[in-house]
Amino acid sequence: MKRIGLLLLLMTFVFSLSPGFAQNGVTIVKFGDLHGEVNVRPDSEDDDAYIFAELSTPLHHNDRIRTLTRSGAILSFADMTTFVMKEDTTIVLDIANQRESKIGLVAGNVWVNLKKLVADGSMEVEMSQAVAGIKGTNITCSSNPQAQEDRVKVLRGHARVRVKATNEEFDVEEGEEIVIKPETKPEKLQIDIEVEQQNWEEDLSRLGESLDIDDLPEILRNINESSAAEFGRLNETFQALMGMEKVELADATALRTSAERFVGVILENILILNSSRRRVDVAMGVEGLTDEQRAQLNSLTREIATALASQQTYQTEAARMMRYQFRTSAISEEFQAELEIIRTELAQIVGDLDSIRAIISGNISGQTQDWFTQALDECNQAQVRLTDLSQRVASIISEEPTNPDAQALVKSIADQQASIPGMLKSLTVVEVDTATITEMQQIEFEISEAIVTLEQGIRDYNSISASPVSASVSRATIIEQEARLKASIAIMSNFANARRLYQKAQRKYDSTMRSTAGSGVRTGEQEEMDALWMNISDRFQQLGVVAEELQQHIQELEDDLNYMLNR
Repeated sequence: MKRIGLLLLLMTFVFSLSPGFAQNGVTIVKFGDLHGEVNVRPDSEDDDAYIFAELSTPLHHNDRIRTLTRSGAILSFADMTTFVMKEDTTIVLDIANQRESKIGLVAGNVWVNLKKLVADGSMEVEMSQAVAGIKGTNITCSSNPQAQEDRVKVLRGHARVRVKATNEEFDVEEGEEIVIKPETKPEKLQIDIEVEQQNWEEDLSRLGESLDIDDLPEILRNINESSAAEFGRLNETFQALMGMEKVELADATALRTSAERFVGVILENILILNSSRRRVDVAMGVEGLTDEQRAQLNSLTREIATALASQQTYQTEAARMMRYQFRTSAISEEFQAELEIIRTELAQIVGDLDSIRAIISGNISGQTQDWFTQALDECNQAQVRLTDLSQRVASIISEEPTNPDAQALVKSIADQQASIPGMLKSLTVVEVDTATITEMQQIEFEISEAIVTLEQGIRDYNSISASPVSASVSRATIIEQEARLKASIAIMSNFANARRLYQKAQRKYDSTMRSTAGSGVRTGEQEEMDALWMNISDRFQQLGVVAEELQQHIQELEDDLNYMLNR
């Protein structure tokens, strides 16, 4: 440990002298993950200066990074910003000023999750036609030099995009894309955020893949502690604002901005935790693990599950804070109480829906059929309740058309109503009859019993000594051969019974899987059917090897016995 500590100290000292480090010795940016071929060179040199990048390769101001085909890279900044490069992408780092980082996107596609929690932190992505200024935002940028086209898509928060040729600036909100081409008016388009996230799913799944399993306990502790501390600060502010009679718009906006940034941190934490869980699952499948190693991995699995549950809770609560409608104006006493009741009821509905959204956005597969049924019921009930709230707010607006709080509530209610159809689609699954699972469990038990019987039969068979057949056959030899033949026939009979059970299970499994083939989501019951079938199939295959060997010897035993009896 002392040697490692000295090495880390030496590395910190050496790298703190390079331009890739801030004055306080903290790395501004480093590689978080690499796959395929990624190259780095100073931007001032030609392509002959490119070197093959590794995780330990230090990055400096004015470095040019490129990913080749079927390659990619993840950059991690000291301020918790994450920068993902797809294949065939080239960027240039402008990190001379830690608080005002700039990335030059020469060509290709990048995903940026800016999570700066300092007030004066920002990042720009400069492309050939435009510059995207972001702050507490999740965006994607693409630049195509051949087509002379830049695109900026906002997945969370908002971005301000400046057109370099005209210096015009455009605000791009969540769910929007802006397309910039030379001598053409910039075009704003609506995007499907879920589809865009799916386009980056493979690249983002690599977050955390380079982590060493030995480092996971410390990483889990850091995730838990930092998330809990930041949520505590957010919640304290939120509770304080909720208790005010009137909230300044700037204060409400500041809280929502902080909550947006926090959600960005949480979403990335969830990706890292899911990747870590896969790493642990793979390690659990390695042969030759000691009891101590297996116990450690089981402990890690439980810790990761606990951390994921906490992150999903934080995500739900932060989303509730972002959607909460604070009183930002003085309203007549006649409607103040009614609007407060509507606001509270809306917050309850949003909380229920956000709990479901958190699971849908994470890993919905594996949830039980009862959970899907309950979630569908909650969404349908929410639709009814939202319709009632909408009518009540409309009644207030008919009396006070300019009431800003009532107008804000109308928009919030409409946003929730618009999100429910997509949720209902995600929650629609094909159910597996519980009776079928019970029957499969019974078959598994019966096959297990058949295995025990077969194993005992094989032991009995092997315990019977076999005298060689010769010209002079004794009565004892005949008895031995008869016993071996009976034992082998008994084994084959038991095997035939196990085979019937196996074929029955196969028909059940095939029929069930055909009925669920069109479902995009796998329920816990479907996964249980898979596990039962795999267990039954593995057990039967083990029996089949033994039975096949015995089948080959039965004819020999019959021939020997006939020879002895006919002498």
